[in-house]
Amino acid sequence: MNKKLLDIKQLKTYFYSDEGVVPAVDGVDIAIFEGETVGIVGESGCGKSVTSLTAMRLTPGKVVGGSIEFDGKDLLAISEAEMRSIRGNEMAMIFQEPMTSLNPVFTIGQQIGEAVQIHMNYSKQQAKTHAVEMLKLVGIPRPEQIVDEYPHQLSGGMRQRVMIAMAMSCQPKLLIADEPTTALDVTIQAQILDLMRKLRAERNTSIMMITHDLGVVAEMCDRVIVMYSGKVVEEGDVVTIFTNPQHPYTQGLMKSIPTLDSNEKRLYSIKGNVPIPGSLREGCSFAPRCEYAMDVCRRQAPQLEEVESGHSSRCWLHSSDQGETRNENTAH
Repeated sequence: MNKKLLDIKQLKTYFYSDEGVVPAVDGVDIAIFEGETVGIVGESGCGKSVTSLTAMRLTPGKVVGGSIEFDGKDLLAISEAEMRSIRGNEMAMIFQEPMTSLNPVFTIGQQIGEAVQIHMNYSKQQAKTHAVEMLKLVGIPRPEQIVDEYPHQLSGGMRQRVMIAMAMSCQPKLLIADEPTTALDVTIQAQILDLMRKLRAERNTSIMMITHDLGVVAEMCDRVIVMYSGKVVEEGDVVTIFTNPQHPYTQGLMKSIPTLDSNEKRLYSIKGNVPIPGSLREGCSFAPRCEYAMDVCRRQAPQLEEVESGHSSRCWLHSSDQGETRNENTAH
């Protein structure tokens, strides 16, 4: 087994407002090993992006509990100066919104080159040459001209590729990719995924892939972590999660994948919406939407328990404390 690179334990990130406390991330455990690609999936509002921003120490929320270790360093204990030396260098992120993440007053070349100037002591000319090479790598045409252009001159897909070039420029140990292929057409998407695979193969880069696209997860990931309402509800290797999902939420996600041989006129969808974090004070957060919900589900929140080796689920249907209820439920 490779060395553990990122180790998040019982992480809690809360937002405080006039309306009250919002527990966006509420006791999350995530481990990523060297050279591993882990997919984080779930609907919008499940806490995926806040978890990744907290790991980068970029969240506007407050960390009220838990720990984040990266390559043996406690990221919540080090100074901001130490964090800056890690961020963008050993640990980089592809952000979800390229238009708001790129600075409108700096050229593309300046923004890609900034990281290598800071972390690798490149001169301005070396940084510009490196920026051109990175633009070529992510499949941007006319890189020699694009390097001197500004974000508003590029399409959404090209801006997204610029973000990927920036994140990859220092060849990080961990790449956090938040919806990296959302704005791209399928041809460019395949190219970007190939590029990430190449980075992993050549540099042993670990990748945390946050996505709604289960096809990308199936193609890219070794393990899958399913999040719902600020918690991990299921975790396992990619084959197990796709062939034998245990949590009702994961089963619903898998049922919603369109298939070529289906005669259904409408795609399956899970009824209801993700609850506002903190709005449900007791019980399982998925209970209001779950077709298997029992009395215990509304009263008490289940724990994440191992169903089989390397496969865990947060559900009373699989809980060792709930054998009798599970049998009764199955009988119905």
